[in-house]
Amino acid sequence: MTPSANPDLWSDLSDLSGADACAALLKVNAEMFVAAPARDRESIETFEALALGFLPKADRETLADIARILIRCPDTPASVLDYLQRYTPELHPGAQPHRTQSVSGPAVQYLATPAGRLYLASSNELDAATIDRILVLREEASEDALAANPAFLPSLPAFHQLVRRAVERHALAKILLQRTDLTLAHEACLYLSASSERRAVIRERIAHDPIQAASSSFRASEQDVKCLSAAAADGDIAHFERLLSAGFGFPNSTEWRILQIGRHALLALALKALGLENKEAARIFLSLHPALSYPLSAIRELMHEMRDVPQPVALALVESILGRKALCG
Repeated sequence: MTPSANPDLWSDLSDLSGADACAALLKVNAEMFVAAPARDRESIETFEALALGFLPKADRETLADIARILIRCPDTPASVLDYLQRYTPELHPGAQPHRTQSVSGPAVQYLATPAGRLYLASSNELDAATIDRILVLREEASEDALAANPAFLPSLPAFHQLVRRAVERHALAKILLQRTDLTLAHEACLYLSASSERRAVIRERIAHDPIQAASSSFRASEQDVKCLSAAAADGDIAHFERLLSAGFGFPNSTEWRILQIGRHALLALALKALGLENKEAARIFLSLHPALSYPLSAIRELMHEMRDVPQPVALALVESILGRKALCG
């Protein structure tokens, strides 16, 4: 079938930004889509991708206008209709004669495309099987949508899987931290991505939680401290991290990555959990890598972490961030 509209035009228009431009873009493309004498699969999928990308940015008045344009068109993608009916239900009660599949069903047509998966991840009718089939693809846009979706409950096993991914991906962690239904265990995992104010709240909650703060505290031996300091002085990060793992009783395969940007505070937490004094820790910060001590605010932040976090809380945070349990004693 000959395409009824030019998909490249829609791609060009997608560079527009701002509320007014977004409304104009949606209306123009909706009108083009409905007025087209024929719509092949490519043009329908292109319109679906554009619409699902811009509908969340539209205000209610624009959504109502788009709904009036699209609701009677038999080729309007089901995902677009679902979105419009969710936010403008008063305009089209029961106007779904051509839909053949619900979100709660197999949703194969949605899972097949990025736009469809993004729609499913944002749906308020999530089921465990659909979540698993989205997460297995490790698609950042869909993960972000799941993280922001209140229908994705923290009690679901897959939610913890998403939290563990967020430990490795700062942007995803930021989205999760905006939720109000996270458990303390989830917040502890995301500690490194939290603001200083949120970190203080998390530390306070852990300190008063009988489960999270139940881990025993301990102190590294004088010889252990000397070995850590020597490895830091040599700049031998691999050996230094192996010493940390040994100190906590973690497997040698534990991935600390303490020098990775965004994870420096993990080093301060680890040294505090091992019972190092501030002077000993400062010596390590100054010698292990220049990024830990320059600019001055960098080392000051690490020293604040040492000062502000009680040792048992530091241990609980290290365990949560790494997903490991320390062997104390």
